[in-house]
Amino acid sequence: MKDTKDIRDQTYLSGSEVQNLNFIKESESYMFRKYYRSGLRSHIFEVLLIKDVHKESQGEIIDGIRLFPRAKPKKIFRILRSRFESKDTIFNEIKKYNILLNALGPDLIAQSQEFVVEYTGTGTRQIVLCGLQEYVEGEILDPWRIFDENYLTNIYQSTPQRESNHCKLAQTAKKNIATFVKKIHIMIKETGYIPDLAGNGNLILTPDGGLKLVDINNIVEIKLDNKILIDDKGYPSCDVSIDVLSILERDILQKDIHIDDPIYKVFLTPKRKKRVKALEKKFYNSLS
Repeated sequence: MKDTKDIRDQTYLSGSEVQNLNFIKESESYMFRKYYRSGLRSHIFEVLLIKDVHKESQGEIIDGIRLFPRAKPKKIFRILRSRFESKDTIFNEIKKYNILLNALGPDLIAQSQEFVVEYTGTGTRQIVLCGLQEYVEGEILDPWRIFDENYLTNIYQSTPQRESNHCKLAQTAKKNIATFVKKIHIMIKETGYIPDLAGNGNLILTPDGGLKLVDINNIVEIKLDNKILIDDKGYPSCDVSIDVLSILERDILQKDIHIDDPIYKVFLTPKRKKRVKALEKKFYNSLS
C-alpha cells in the first residue's frame, strides 16, 4: 500500500497489502485473501491456514486421487472504510453491534470480535475499526428470488445433502426464519433500530438449516414518518430492510401481512415504495 493514501479511501486491498499494515503481525500459520463478497462499508478478507492454501494449489492425494480442496476461512477479517474522528464515534458503532447481538443472539448473526487499531501508513495516526468475524458457510437467502412456497426446499435440493434430508432441512430453516423475524420485530419495537437485511448475501442459510445475518455493520434507526432515510452510502436501507422483513413473513412463512402493524402501515404504502424504488435506482446509478 502506498503511504500517501488513506486506508479507507482504497477500493481494493490485496492479501499481501493487508499483511503489510502496521497493525497486522506476520504469521507463519495464517494468511489473508480478498473475500469475494466484499461490501461497500468494509475491506473483507478470508483468514486462511497457509497449509490449507498449499493443499488448494498443490493438491493432496486421497485414496489414490489428487484433489484440490478449496481452503475454507477460519475467520473473516473486516477493516471498516468509515472515517472515525474520535473514540466516542467508534464506541457508538460497537454499541450498535452489541444491540444487534443482544436482540438476535449468537445463533442468528455472525459473531464478531470488534477492535480498534491505529493506522500509521499515511504518516499520521488514524483510528480504524476492525472485526474478526465468524465465517458462515451456506447458501444466500435472496428475498428477491422467492418465487413459490418451495423456495427453501429447492435451495437444499441444490446442495450436497442427502436427498432424504431436503424437506427436513427446509422445515428447520423455516423455523429459524420464523424466530429471526420475531426477534427483528422485537428489536424494532424495543430499540428503534433494524439491521440491513437487503444487501446481496446478507442472509445466509447454513447447511444444517440455520439462518445467519452476516452484515453486522449497517444498523439503521427507524423513524415512523414520511421521510425516507438513507444510510451513509446513499441507500434507503431502512425501507428496503422492512420490505424484506415483510417478504420473509409473506412468502416464506406464508403469513398474512397485517397492514395495521405500525411499521408496515408507514413503510409499505404504494406511494412510499415508489419513492424508495427511485432512490434505489439513483443509488445503483451512482455505482456505475
